[in-house]
Formats: sequence, structure tokens, C-alpha cells
Amino acid sequence: MELLVAQLLNGLVYGVLLFLMAAGLSLIFGLMNVVSLAHGSFFMLGAFVGLSIAQLTGSFWLAMLLAPLPIVLLGVAMELVFLRPLYGRGHVDQVLLTFGFTFVFLDLVQTLWGRVVLRLPAPEALQGSVQIGLGVFSAYRLFLIGLGFTIALLLWLILERSRIGAMVRAGVDNAAMAAGLGANIPALFTGIFAFGVALAALGGIAAAPVLGLYPGMDSEILIPAFIVIVIGGMGSLRGAFAGSLLIGIADTFGKAYFQSIALFLIYLAMLLVLLVRPQGLFGIKYSDVSIAPAVTTTSVPATVRTRAAAMVALLALVALPFALSGYPRALVSEIFIFAIFAMSLDLLLGFTGLMSLGHAAFFGLGAYSVAVLGAQLGLNAWLGLLAGMLVAGTGAAVVGFFCVRTGGIPFLMLTLAFSQLLFSVALKWRNVTGGSDGMAIAEIPSFFGFTLSNSLTMYFMALTFFVLTYCGLRRLLNAPLGHAFVGIRENEPRMAAIGYPTRAYKLLSFSIAGAIAGLAGGLYAIFNGFISSDALYWTASGDILIMTMLGGAGTLIGPALGAAVFLLMKNVVSSYSEHWLAVIGVTFVCCVMFFPGGLWGAVQKMRWTRAAS
Repeated sequence: MELLVAQLLNGLVYGVLLFLMAAGLSLIFGLMNVVSLAHGSFFMLGAFVGLSIAQLTGSFWLAMLLAPLPIVLLGVAMELVFLRPLYGRGHVDQVLLTFGFTFVFLDLVQTLWGRVVLRLPAPEALQGSVQIGLGVFSAYRLFLIGLGFTIALLLWLILERSRIGAMVRAGVDNAAMAAGLGANIPALFTGIFAFGVALAALGGIAAAPVLGLYPGMDSEILIPAFIVIVIGGMGSLRGAFAGSLLIGIADTFGKAYFQSIALFLIYLAMLLVLLVRPQGLFGIKYSDVSIAPAVTTTSVPATVRTRAAAMVALLALVALPFALSGYPRALVSEIFIFAIFAMSLDLLLGFTGLMSLGHAAFFGLGAYSVAVLGAQLGLNAWLGLLAGMLVAGTGAAVVGFFCVRTGGIPFLMLTLAFSQLLFSVALKWRNVTGGSDGMAIAEIPSFFGFTLSNSLTMYFMALTFFVLTYCGLRRLLNAPLGHAFVGIRENEPRMAAIGYPTRAYKLLSFSIAGAIAGLAGGLYAIFNGFISSDALYWTASGDILIMTMLGGAGTLIGPALGAAVFLLMKNVVSSYSEHWLAVIGVTFVCCVMFFPGGLWGAVQKMRWTRAAS
């Protein structure tokens, strides 16, 4: 009995920490319609700034009081300077901008505090234990439970019993109507964003004595916080509180008694809530607005000049490996593979208007198909590659069957939930997948009689599949089916009104994109000779989203360019500077702010301007 009580209290501790993260995140989305992937970074920064203040002053309480202040100033500057100009662009740029900032903030933490796990002791007055029944429990953890419930009560009183709370509730229900009645919506936006950042920073410093401090703690708290607001309902304080306690207790008991499936059950719960009630248990219902890409360039038939330029580029790529040594040649081979992956997402995002944060799941399915079928059945890697495309395409069809019934943010969250569900399976099914340790492919195959252990053969294999994929997708998008995808992206209600079964077309696009992602995953397994569960994690989906938008969605060649720029910066800049994360983050933020069409869109705009003059 004492053990059950202790686990319940531990669950409440984790729950209130999640609440401090999720409450602000939920209100930011409910009022501002912004999904901020940088919210976990504010939690992390709060913890590290609090550590420094505690070390300087010798007071944990002073650190808890002062640590949120600089983080709030940072958050307000981010909202005013970077987020506010993007409110009219839709969710894609907002999500990607905040994702870019996570790179910058992570690099900042690694630079100032290092890459090791640090500890912040609880205040001396709360370092003891309290007798509860026949057992004892940490005094500091009991303090956290009391702090969380007190903050929840104060927030409820502010939102339900004050004029400011009435304006916030009105803004959540209908921001335009609230503005018409005299509410200063821009100031309200900034205030809510600052408030959410303050709660996250407070949560970080409060969690430090329990969870420790380390770079990467932002992503580890962000996903559970997203699960909380999905289950509880975006924009609902009551939902954030109930969802936090539910997930906190379920996660604690799951890890204690059902360790092998605890993670799976949490993601499954999120998935079921999204399928049955997309707005969450206590959330308000909002319209499923499709997410249009930043670039809306449609596919057009190639001119003679374009074909000539393509042939010159192809000949240059054929000649390139002979001028490169082993490592640069391998890097370009990797770029070709990730260009295929990025083009698969472009079919979904750029041409069909569906933004996914779970596309890495199909990449992982393709990769694991090659590795597992080779290890378990002795299947040839090329047959494994075909099987991987089939498995990934079938998996995408199953996932898409549920996802395409929604749009906008519910679609985004559903793809994230399915991806994390598959990630948890790959992580825990160690006897098949190797879990976090990963697994190697059984044998390195040959390509037209030449072994792929040779970097030159690997280069031409990757180039061949890249060219075939590009030409195949280009042909598809110039066909009536591709035009239907673009029509759905531009105006789905109109396409439905003239007789197109839009849900079926979206499912088909989702399935094709999944199969091509599986192809890229299988090729990567052959290229790398190894695959682990990290390939399915949500940050892998974020990386490929960055590549797609960096180059320019809706162009096919743009995502390939984005993959090249991203991987070159990651590999080349990292060899010269430890701050490659900041370089990538700043580059991406600048691209979102100043080149909404991506790098390829900027090139096209320059060409059109020159032609017009």
C-alpha cells in the first residue's frame, strides 16, 4: 500500500510539472492559434538560468523568483519581432520558425553550461522527508504538488473571476469578435505568450532538483506536454490540469508496473482521444483549416531550356564523384537519399497541403524492413527495399485512413501521435529492432555487379534512385492526379463541390508519400549499414520538414536543395565550429522570415524579376 501511495505522489509531482508546461502552451494555442515548438526550450532555459542564479546568490528561492524574468523578456522579443509578422501566413511558418529557435537555444545551453548532466539541490528546508502513513516521501516533492495545485487555483481564479480572464476567454472563443468589442488583441497575444513562457521557465527551475539539468531536456518535456494538451483540449486550462495529472499518474504507474509498454500506452491514449474527440476532452471545437505551404508553385511542363539545364546538371552530377574523395562522396550520396525523403514530404505538404510531423515513421519502416527481413529471413537487401516500400506505403495507408478525416492542427497532431506510437514500438521491441542500440543490416548488397562498400558505387546507386524518384514524381504531378492534389491544396471545398472525393485523394497522396519515404529509409539503411529507433523519433520528422521548407515546398527540386544545404551545414560547419546548431537555427529563422518561398523560391523570384525587367 505504501508503494502505491508513493507512486501516486510521484505521479502527481510529474503531473504538476507537466501542467506548468502545458497550461501556457494550451492558452497560447487557444488564443493565438500558434503551436510553439520552442516552448520546451523556455522550460530548459528556466532551469539553467535558475541554476546560475542559485549558484551566485546561494538561494534557491531567489532563483525561482528571478529565473523566469530574463526568459520572459526573451519570449516577448521572440513574439514581437519574429512571430507577429507571421500571424497571417498560417501554421507552417510559425511551427518551423519556433523549431528553428530550438536549435539556437540548445546551442546556447551547450555553450554556456556544457553538455553534461548538472544537479540543483532542493532548498535546505525541503531536503528532508515527511512521514505519510507507514512510508516517507520527499518534502520537496510534496512542495511541488502544493505549488502546482496553488498555481492551478490562481490561474482558474484569474481566468474565471477577473476582467483580464474574461478577455482571454473571449479571445479564445472568437478573437475577431473580442477585438470588435474593444479588446486589445495584439497586447493580449503578447501578454499570454509572456505568461506561458513564465510558467514554462518556472516549471524548469522547479523541476531541476527532481529531473536534473541537461541539454535536450526541452524535447523530453515538450512531447508529454503536447500529449497533455491534446488529451485535455487546446485552449482549456481545466483540460491542461486534468490531462497533466492523468498523464503524470499513468506514466509513473506504467514505468513502475508495465515498463515494456508504458510509453506505448501513453501515445495510444493520445491517439484514441484525437480519433474520437479531436478537440480533446475539455477543448473547444475549431475548424479544420488546411495548411497551405509557403510556396504554391505548381508543376508545369518543362521547356526546352529547362530540359537543357537539367541535362547539364545531370552530367555535372555524373562527373562530380570523380573529383571528390571518399568522405565528400559519401556525404553527397547521403544528400541524394535525404533529397528523396524530402521530396516525399513535399508531395504531401507542398502539393496536397497536408503538414505532417510524423513522416519519419515511414522512413523508419522502410529502413527496418531492409534490416529486419535481412536478419530474420535472410532476404536480399534489394527485395527488402521493395518490401520496405510496400510496408511503408501500407502503413501510410492505415495511418492516413484516420488522419485525412481531419485537417490543420488535428492532422498535425495525429501524424505526430502515430509516429511516436511506432517509435515506442521500435524502442521497446528490442529482440527484433535492437531498440535504442539499433541493428546492422545483414549484408552489403551489390549494384549491377559492383559492391556498395565502394563509395563510388554507392554514389551512383543513390544518384540513380534520386533521378528516378524525381522524374517519377514530376510525371505524376503533371498528370491529372497531380493536378487534383494541387486543387485540394488550393481549395478543398471547391474540389469536393465539383465531384472529387477529396478524402480518397488525400489518402492516396499520403500513401504514395509514405512509400517513397520508405524507399528513402531502405536506401539509408543500405548506405549506413545500421538503423536505430531514433530514425522514427519526432525530431527526425522535424529535420526533414526543415529541409523541405528551407529549399521551398511545392517545387520538388527545392526540398532536394534544402536537404543539400541542411546536411552540408550539419557536416561541414560542425567540423569547423561547435556551434553548427546555432548556424542551422539562425539560417532557418532568416529563411522563414525573409524567404517565405524557400531558397528555390528566392532563385525563381530573381529569375522572374530579371525577365520582367
